[in-house]
Amino acid sequence: MKRILLLTFFIIPYSLFSQSIKTDSLKLLLNRPDDSVKVDILISIYENYEHSKVLSGKKYLDQALEIVNKLDNDFLKSKVMLKYGNFYNITGDFENAINYMTRAKEICERENYYKGVGSAYINLGNTYEKLGKYNEAMDCLIKALSIYETTDDSLGIAKTYLNLGLLYFRQGDYSKSMELYNKSLVIREKINDKAGIALLYNNMAIVNYYTEDYDNVRNYFESAYEIYVELGYLRQQLMALSNLAEILNILGQKEKALKSYFKILELETELGQKGEQSKTQMLIGDLYKSKGDMKNAKKHLSLGLDIAKEVGALAEIGDVYNLLSQIYKTEFKYKEALEYHELFFAINDSLFNTEKSRQIQEIETRYETKKKEQQIKNLENEKTIKDLQIKKQKHFSIFLLSGFVSILIFLLILFYQIKKIRRAKDLLAFQKKQITDSIEYASRIQTAVLPPGEYISKLIPEHFILYKPRDIVSGDFYWITHKDEKIVIAAVDCTGHGVPGAFMSMLGFAFLNEIVNKNTELKASTILNQLRDYVKESLHQTGKDDETKDGMDIALCIIDPENLRLQYSGAYNPLYLIRNDNFISLKADRMPIGIHIIEKESFTNHEIDIQTGDVVYIFTDGYIDQFGGPDVRKFKLLPFKEMLIRIKDMPMDEQKKVLEDEFYKWKGNYEQIDDVLVMGIRI
Repeated sequence: MKRILLLTFFIIPYSLFSQSIKTDSLKLLLNRPDDSVKVDILISIYENYEHSKVLSGKKYLDQALEIVNKLDNDFLKSKVMLKYGNFYNITGDFENAINYMTRAKEICERENYYKGVGSAYINLGNTYEKLGKYNEAMDCLIKALSIYETTDDSLGIAKTYLNLGLLYFRQGDYSKSMELYNKSLVIREKINDKAGIALLYNNMAIVNYYTEDYDNVRNYFESAYEIYVELGYLRQQLMALSNLAEILNILGQKEKALKSYFKILELETELGQKGEQSKTQMLIGDLYKSKGDMKNAKKHLSLGLDIAKEVGALAEIGDVYNLLSQIYKTEFKYKEALEYHELFFAINDSLFNTEKSRQIQEIETRYETKKKEQQIKNLENEKTIKDLQIKKQKHFSIFLLSGFVSILIFLLILFYQIKKIRRAKDLLAFQKKQITDSIEYASRIQTAVLPPGEYISKLIPEHFILYKPRDIVSGDFYWITHKDEKIVIAAVDCTGHGVPGAFMSMLGFAFLNEIVNKNTELKASTILNQLRDYVKESLHQTGKDDETKDGMDIALCIIDPENLRLQYSGAYNPLYLIRNDNFISLKADRMPIGIHIIEKESFTNHEIDIQTGDVVYIFTDGYIDQFGGPDVRKFKLLPFKEMLIRIKDMPMDEQKKVLEDEFYKWKGNYEQIDDVLVMGIRI
């Protein structure tokens, strides 16, 4: 049970007064006689509430609207309309949000208030994104960016980059998302926009979460939270703390996660968010449950249940019942476990009935109407039916004879079709056997090309290679050679698997041989750079949209046994080195061997000292991406690292067996989704 990670667009303010001015100081200025100045002050007071108790700030917007309706000032009216749009966006009334923002945009377009038009477009994009209307959101953001670039508005450009980055994130394009976030960050750092920097840290953390770079996730969330505390933005503190607590929980730092959840509870209580308090109490209870502290788990689940009942949150009530049932089951209190289990199912049934009752009632109404129409039609046609029955009796003999003839003809046709299908089936089986034989022969060729076991054992006495193609032939391959008293080793994952992947693997194998044999100096990054050039040239990749994007991911290392040095360079695939109890990770560049939208000039060359007894692991992503387990999810990187640390001291052949057994145990009856390759080397 996890709290959902939050991503938010940034609502652009459109006001003359800075939010840094304290609310009390602004209220003292409301006695000024100038109504237009009063409107700006009221808007600024509301903006101070936007980051905390937004409902308490609405009365100041209402006062501003009352004044502006008496004035003939379209500029002020557009600002008030835009603020109402922001308010309804925050409170979740998206229909009213779009209505007010559209009215503000129309006024600003008519009066050529370009900044206001840009603000309206970017905030409309925000609302459409929340509604899941990504095409409409993208249209609005592109229009906003065009306006800000025309007016040379740096802050507006930065905020539009942020929102465009979120849209690309929603569509799973993490590289493009980070590119846009970084563009926004450069601008915000130049103008010292702390709130914007904090929001970017939050969103960049979430991109790193989805790419499983958990260290960066935690660092970004902590940085965002510190800025929000400095600014006094309570709602944003809540968002950052929620995300930080979630990642701490994932990393197994349960005490730190609990501390964050209790801070979240304080903020939710201060903001009066009772519905959220019930969820947080439930998360605290669930965390205590995972620690085996059932007393505290039941305490906080009961508190969450009371609040959920008070606000009528049926889904949360059901979740608490489910958790309490699990706790009592672990305590062997089966009576209580059964009671809560039944309550959980009763809530689920209630949720279903509430959700579906309107649809069921509509179906029943349509059924009854149709039934009455049919009864009327039946009465009208009763006489016709009787006449038809008489005619049927007269022609029964003719129909019977015709039926026998039809059946005979049908049987003859059926016999012919069965015979035809059998011939086609025999031909298909023959063709399938020919194809399978060809692929199996290709597999023997591919296996023959791989380095022989005797050759590998001579170069590296202590090693293992766990190699499990998904199909007969594989898109993954391992490559080992010896040159100038150095050992070059690579684990390669080509685009696709099966026959397409095998073609790419043969290409990669040949290219690696040619590159290493012709180079006088061995350098890991140079090998990858040249391999990338070979792939792009052979596949005619220039970056056009309609061309192939095939390529390879690779982890390549060069071991110098005499001088005890190791070089490494990688495309997406990292290298792990375990020395005693120290775990060292050498990160890969996040670009493939092949064409890429964001392509660095050279791959990074890592070089470190090694010691006798060090264990080095390189691998492709097939193992960690395998679906299985009780929750049917990916194995993932963190459990994989923990397993390597656990088995590091075993003999290499035993390490291979543990990895293989764990893989099959995790996979269970599910299909293997990709080729698997893990290589271990003891120095």
